[in-house]
Amino acid sequence: MSLRGKQWVWPDHKYDQVIELARNLKLPSALARLLINRGIEDPVQARAFLSPSADQFYPPWLMLGMEQAVRRLLEAISKNERIMIHGDYDADGIAASVIMVETLQQLGGTVDYFLPSRFDEGYGLHIDPLNQFRETGVTLVVTVDCGINAAEEVSHAAKIGLDLIVTDHHQPLGQLQGAVSVINPLQKNCLYPFKELSGAGVAFKLATALMEKSGCSFPTHLLDLAALGTAADVVPLLAENRVIVSAGLAVLRDLQRVGFKALAEAVNLDQDRINSTALSYILAPAVNAAGRMGEALPAAKLLLEKDAAKAADLAAYLHRTNQLRRATELKILKEAEEAALDLLATDNQGIITLAGTNWHHGVIGIVASRLVEKFNRPVAMIAIEGEEGRGSARSIPGFDITAALAENASLLDRFGGHEQAAGFTIKGDNIGNLRASLNQYAHLNLKDKQFNARLYIEAELDEAEIDFDLTANLEQLQPFGTANPVPLFGSRDWEVKSWRLVGADQRHLKLKVLKGKRILTPIFFSGSDLVPYLEEGRHVDLAFKLKNGFFRNEKTLEVEIKDLSYSDCFSNSIMELIDRRGCQDRSSCLEGGILKQKEAQMAVFVSTLSRLKKIEKSGLNGMHPCFITSGSFNNSPELPPELDTIVIYDLPLHEGILQPVFEKCFSNGSVTVYLLYSDDDLERNCLLLDHSLPTEQQLMEILTALVGVATENNDLSLPGPVAGILGFTPVPNFWERVTKIFTEIGLLENNQLSPDWKRIEESWLKCLDLSPTHLATRELRNNCEQFQKLLLEGSLEEIAARLNNLSGC
Repeated sequence: MSLRGKQWVWPDHKYDQVIELARNLKLPSALARLLINRGIEDPVQARAFLSPSADQFYPPWLMLGMEQAVRRLLEAISKNERIMIHGDYDADGIAASVIMVETLQQLGGTVDYFLPSRFDEGYGLHIDPLNQFRETGVTLVVTVDCGINAAEEVSHAAKIGLDLIVTDHHQPLGQLQGAVSVINPLQKNCLYPFKELSGAGVAFKLATALMEKSGCSFPTHLLDLAALGTAADVVPLLAENRVIVSAGLAVLRDLQRVGFKALAEAVNLDQDRINSTALSYILAPAVNAAGRMGEALPAAKLLLEKDAAKAADLAAYLHRTNQLRRATELKILKEAEEAALDLLATDNQGIITLAGTNWHHGVIGIVASRLVEKFNRPVAMIAIEGEEGRGSARSIPGFDITAALAENASLLDRFGGHEQAAGFTIKGDNIGNLRASLNQYAHLNLKDKQFNARLYIEAELDEAEIDFDLTANLEQLQPFGTANPVPLFGSRDWEVKSWRLVGADQRHLKLKVLKGKRILTPIFFSGSDLVPYLEEGRHVDLAFKLKNGFFRNEKTLEVEIKDLSYSDCFSNSIMELIDRRGCQDRSSCLEGGILKQKEAQMAVFVSTLSRLKKIEKSGLNGMHPCFITSGSFNNSPELPPELDTIVIYDLPLHEGILQPVFEKCFSNGSVTVYLLYSDDDLERNCLLLDHSLPTEQQLMEILTALVGVATENNDLSLPGPVAGILGFTPVPNFWERVTKIFTEIGLLENNQLSPDWKRIEESWLKCLDLSPTHLATRELRNNCEQFQKLLLEGSLEEIAARLNNLSGC
């Protein structure tokens, strides 16, 4: 049972391949398992992945439209034409714009750039800015990160005599007519091998081609910008994107770009901490914040700035803006979560479509992503401004949100994006129809199982593998990002020792867990809500991420929990079975954990009255659960009316003892069952059986004793003259059974020893098999022993199946 309600998917490792890959590349087994789980099975492929380098770049000339674009740009430079770079307001579009501006300036071009406003023009090409460009003498416009679906605007540019080169990475929805060149690896007939470049990645390829054609060196200095755009735009960090970010980080760490150096200082990011995580979650959000909360221009100025003082001012502005973005995002997230819960409570929403009048549309995309994580279904967020709504949509794996919007194009003014993310504008009056239509589309194209949140474990680790050697080897997987995330590990069967809440607002959960002799102290961020579900001594599986940290200048192993799943339980439609068999201190387990949760609805089975008195003597802190012994109740004349929990504290002799309790629980609905007994109970149970169910050996001892006293006693009523022969005092029905057995085999006749007793003794076992009472006693004893063996050694699934039979149905 996952405490976050997620279905865990454990990897199916191909160990022959793991051994071979680890041997060939001299890798630890855990790293080899990770690579194979990510589809990197061939040693040559693995070497390339682990060692990304510039020689893995594809020639830019493989991209359709590259020759024409380079030719037209070099012509414009040679003729001193005015060139305008038309970018976008997000980090990818900003980085792509700066790449093109710096490239063309280096080649001597007359170049300017334009970043549309999220709040005025909105996303993409628009006719008014194109007219303004033409009026100011611009003859050539290069789009970056936009334009691929702006058919009307491209056609208009041609009509007004404005040459247009479109570079983009979004999914084309049709053919563009009128552009000088279109560069997009996704366009039809483009043979470029890698299709997942960002807008900045495409711009970098154009810059590379321009520099090569002009006889200049490879533009390594632009890779920091390409890395920024690639990391920020959530494209897969595989193949060429992996090379771009890896090589770009090397450039970025040198902090030769004045703007990046100023930004790192503003956000308090040390130079040696600049990695893919810092790029994606510290630097990129600060650059993005400008376009989200206002105008993107300050971010572009920062990246182009050469003066350190001016760069410091711009960086400080971006940092403040990003802090404002975070506060705004949290406010909207809270409102949107409440609205989503209300919507889901009234109808089965395949796609959650929300609209708000006071929502800042610059951050609704981030909020939509958070809601996707929480509710595991596509989300469309719409910020209403006047009569228009600006929307941002995010999706779940396997569902194309842009295709869903395309199906509803008649309700939208504009839209664009890719499978997992999209933007759109819509008239306010159409929002209700869009919600209904998207929901209908989702029900036709989404399967129910896609709504089940899954957690994919990439590699299972034993406790010995969780160490600094592994974290050092994980560095080879950098840079991390989409399609190459920080690995999620799983490790099974850790005992919960303790926990506490940490952080200024006590929102985070700090655990202490034990396996064998290994102790971990992982952190579960925002895990405070799980405290009511934790029980000391229970066993859990961990899903976690692993990295090196530092505390007081000492290296530490940081284990970040992403989910917990109890490994000591089994659930079906009517029962949850919790396995605490063999716990060292049953009394503490009962008093300190279980009783605190469900005292009023609980029944506790204890084998004997003496055992019960011992438990009560130890103290239960004033709690008074319903205790049950073998067939009788204590401290309560009847079971609790809402009984839904049974604690099997001691190992029961047979299942009939528990049947009334389970019948009551099952009549109330589902039942939770705790198993606390242990192997130590077998000795006590064996004595109890011996005291009530005579064995063949005991019967022989009684026969021998009877023969010895038969001449002296005319009345051999049992136990009579042999009462002390067994060394213990059996229960009354023990002697009743013995009398019946001896009578049935002809040994006793009218409480006298049969004259034929010697013949019976000589064929003792055969004679016993003629006694129905003995056969029934032997079967009952065997049933008891088999039931106890099942409870002690059986799997939880096997035990649950047996206990289900006690429902009486």
